[in-house]
Amino acid sequence: MNNDKGQRNVSANRTLAIVTISHMMQHIFIGTSVLYPLIISELNLSYTEFGIAVALSSTVGGIFQLAPSIISRRIARPIILGVGNVLLSIGTFLTSISNSVLEFLGARVVSNIGTAPTHPMGTAILSTKFEDKQIGWALGVHYGLAYIGNIIGPIFMTFLAVTFNWRVSLFVFAIPPLVVGLTMAWYLNEGKRAAVNIKGNTLKSDVLTILKTKGVLSILLAQVFIAGAIDIVMITTYTPIFLTDGLKLDDVGRGIFYTIELAGGVFGPLVLGKIGAKQGYMKTAIVSTAVAVASVVLLSAYSSANIILAVHLFILGFFCFSFTTLVQSHLVQVTQRSSRDLAVGIYFTILFSVVSLWTAVVGYIIDYFKSFFPVFVFMGLLGIVGILILGIQIRKMNL
Repeated sequence: MNNDKGQRNVSANRTLAIVTISHMMQHIFIGTSVLYPLIISELNLSYTEFGIAVALSSTVGGIFQLAPSIISRRIARPIILGVGNVLLSIGTFLTSISNSVLEFLGARVVSNIGTAPTHPMGTAILSTKFEDKQIGWALGVHYGLAYIGNIIGPIFMTFLAVTFNWRVSLFVFAIPPLVVGLTMAWYLNEGKRAAVNIKGNTLKSDVLTILKTKGVLSILLAQVFIAGAIDIVMITTYTPIFLTDGLKLDDVGRGIFYTIELAGGVFGPLVLGKIGAKQGYMKTAIVSTAVAVASVVLLSAYSSANIILAVHLFILGFFCFSFTTLVQSHLVQVTQRSSRDLAVGIYFTILFSVVSLWTAVVGYIIDYFKSFFPVFVFMGLLGIVGILILGIQIRKMNL
């Protein structure tokens, strides 16, 4: 009996490692944001054009968040994840040869479609391997270690960009997700058992069941606002631009400070995921969100880079990158096992859709005011609204 338990643990941990490597590919892609100032300059883009391109591609990626959950009823989840990595590779390569805003947009669309299966499929696969009391820890490890990709990306991409140029950097980083995508389905070796097809359940009935679950709608509403303040897409998109254009850092300086922020994002989910398992995921999420929002607003106090900014950015990454992990852990706990990928798919569909809107709005605000101060204030106000919604819901649920 102990031998069976040991084998299950080995299987679960192996799955966690493989799915996390796949997830890491997405965050290496997110790390390409360190190259955004170079891309904006060479393609001669305004912040508004750049913001709209990122927004439209994120919207498409958001729309495709539900597709993997639907497809997984017929096709094994590891295969879906593998195909996603291949598409991410193709999109990264296309970005490296982009010469206009439309080509950049098209490449981003392909990349974002490729990243769509990562969250719903990864969370669903892990939820079948770990018990409910362990899922918060598993997701914390899954996200925290995957966020190492946020660090690997900027460090080596900056090195390659300085040594060669940003196009060579992206071309090189198009290779890892291709390798992962082609080998993933074979290595997990779960075959048809990974497909989900519950008799008597329809997509419509599963969606309605999820939306009727107590607290889910409030969480989805709160994230509409919180996404505009502290979501990883917002932070990783505009922090490098703030460091370059707001604080006038060169390529190396930008890479160093940005990497410090991303390092905080690695430790945050690991630490707060463990705390959330003991104290409650939503209670931990609201405290974490409050600190994250304050950290974003306080960026407006800097006119130059210094050691205090480095510590500040670490704290910002620590708390901003943890929100998604904590909320997913709560959603996984309150939904049925067979619907967990769908619940996460709904969450990220809304998240990517709204964050794409805020990305475009923030780009316009920077162009209009020629300053980052109004942007940080605006993001702070969005965060406060989201916190209030979460706070009201927590009181109702007596969490």
